[in-house]
Amino acid sequence: MIHESYYWKQPLLESVIKFKECEAFEEINEELYVKIEQAVFIGFYSIRKLLETETKITSSLKNQKYDLDWFSYVGDNVTWRNNYKIDELYNLSKPQLEKRDLWFIASRVIHSFIFNPCINQSGGFDGIIFTSDIDKNKKLYMLSLD
Repeated sequence: MIHESYYWKQPLLESVIKFKECEAFEEINEELYVKIEQAVFIGFYSIRKLLETETKITSSLKNQKYDLDWFSYVGDNVTWRNNYKIDELYNLSKPQLEKRDLWFIASRVIHSFIFNPCINQSGGFDGIIFTSDIDKNKKLYMLSLD
């Protein structure tokens, strides 16, 4: 149970600032890549904890829908042995769009079978790609930093 939401929300706001700074980088080194990954996972865990409360997040935020690009599954069965072959498993040339709430996004990230930060053309952080064990043979999602 969350009694004081400040301690859950403040690190989320700090992560947003750091993510925006990373967007302009020309290169994401391994250490920063891992820090981004950790911040995303801990952030979505925090979001899910806050969503479980009755009074710490408004109903409008709980019900708000966010744009998710997704890529259809085209490859062999996704396994631990091939889950890094994203370009062979999913059709990355034809993104499609759907709208999902925070609960859906947080749950898919927390239970991800594939998860990677996206790097933009300049070399900076641009968003994340993910799919859960439930969706791995259906879709790969992309959530942009915006």
